Amino acid sequence: MYKTISIHLQGTPFQIEEGAYEILRNYLDRLKRVLHNQKGSEEIVQDVELRMAELFTKQLQPSKKVIEQAMVEEVLAILGNPEIFGDDEATTEKESYSSPEATIEKRLFRDEENAILGGVCAGFANYMNWDVTFIRAIYVLLIIFGGFGFPLYIVLWIITPKAKTSFEKLQMKGKPVNLESMKSEIENAADRIQKKSKAWSSKLQEEQGIQTGIKKIIRVFSVFFGLGALLLGTTFFITAIVFLFGDPDFIPAQINGEFMSLGDFGTLILESPTDSDYLMWGIIFTASSVIGLLWLTGIRAIFSFKSSIIRYSSLSLIFMMVVGIILLSLTGAKTGRAFAINGEIERDLFTIDTTVLNLKFEQATGVDKQGFKTVSRGDRGVIKVANDRIYLHGVKIEYRKSMDSIFHVKQYFTANGRDHQKAILKAKHIDFKTDLIGKTVHASTFYTFPIQDKLRDQKVKLIVEVPQNGQVKVNGKIVYPFLEDELDTKVEENSHAYVHGDGEYDSW
Repeated sequence: MYKTISIHLQGTPFQIEEGAYEILRNYLDRLKRVLHNQKGSEEIVQDVELRMAELFTKQLQPSKKVIEQAMVEEVLAILGNPEIFGDDEATTEKESYSSPEATIEKRLFRDEENAILGGVCAGFANYMNWDVTFIRAIYVLLIIFGGFGFPLYIVLWIITPKAKTSFEKLQMKGKPVNLESMKSEIENAADRIQKKSKAWSSKLQEEQGIQTGIKKIIRVFSVFFGLGALLLGTTFFITAIVFLFGDPDFIPAQINGEFMSLGDFGTLILESPTDSDYLMWGIIFTASSVIGLLWLTGIRAIFSFKSSIIRYSSLSLIFMMVVGIILLSLTGAKTGRAFAINGEIERDLFTIDTTVLNLKFEQATGVDKQGFKTVSRGDRGVIKVANDRIYLHGVKIEYRKSMDSIFHVKQYFTANGRDHQKAILKAKHIDFKTDLIGKTVHASTFYTFPIQDKLRDQKVKLIVEVPQNGQVKVNGKIVYPFLEDELDTKVEENSHAYVHGDGEYDSW
């Protein structure tokens, strides 16, 4: 009868005879003494215990559940002498083990030490004992031509364990898992690390030289960039000073005989003086923040200047920009509401019983003593403001079929407002001069409305209803329904036209 002891080898429980346990413990104690000054000693002991557990599990059978001394001696003979990890010149115990043939069970692991991505190909190369380049070439072909190479690699990357310990690395390569092979694997790993360290050190020195050159080039570009930012900021600053405080008259539109300034034009668009103030402060805040950020960026780029003052100044300017954008957005939203609703009105002007209707948009305005007559109206440009009224030019014409045998001429006005009632009221305020003299309709090329109505997309259109076989002439030329070209051939004309401020007629 033998006394048994319960033990655990890396989480695997075993029952072992007391004498066999003493031999096993003595072996492990010797191994720990030899490894106590070596790096990775704990990992080596864990790998040895894992190998022991694997060999003991194979030896045990349903009829034999206790580890005996002979079984321990056989396992230790497979593992080898612990003193193999010691110095070659050190004194070792005389006990030795002769390693019998042991069954080698290969396992598939990922080899991350020789990996490009996840070590799947390197692991397959070790398992198959093939060249890793051949395995990688197969995967590349599967990716290019098979279409499933990449997802297959990802799946294998996920399900294939990584060879972490020397025990697993030996299993991956199909080498005997004993102390001698473990020592060889550790030494090889150390050699690989040393070679990689030397290569990395050499590469690092080369890269430092390249980085020094790159840094110099970047520095040159940084200086030029900083100078450009300073120049751009200064240009914006001068422009802002001129436009915000000088308020020059540069808009090609007349107000009391002069060109308009940006402020003057704003009064024709914005609803109230408060909106003008919001717009002005929004522009000041936004422009100042942009200019300040350009200057700070230029200073930092040229002088590589880093300071808490720069950081806090940048944050303050960004906050100012946000406030400016909010003010501009509020002004834009309020002004946009003034254009929200369109109002349209129509009024009958003339009923003319004729076969040819003449439209005349140019009128002489008198003859001086020298015989000259003025044919220009002096209203060219974007808009004109005089005597508290806004003048716009350009009149649309729409031709329609008459429901009877006579011409009908109608007036059609449109304007926008924040509600329909205000839009209609602004449309009614439009003043467009028309007159009927004989069979000729005289019409101005411009129209006007009160300055307090603001610019709200006011437009004027003449609607001409043409009877069957009727014709319309503009300045003596047939424009509807037929237009004579240079070869005196008749071409069907479109039903829309536009008369510019100078009387020029376009149709489509």
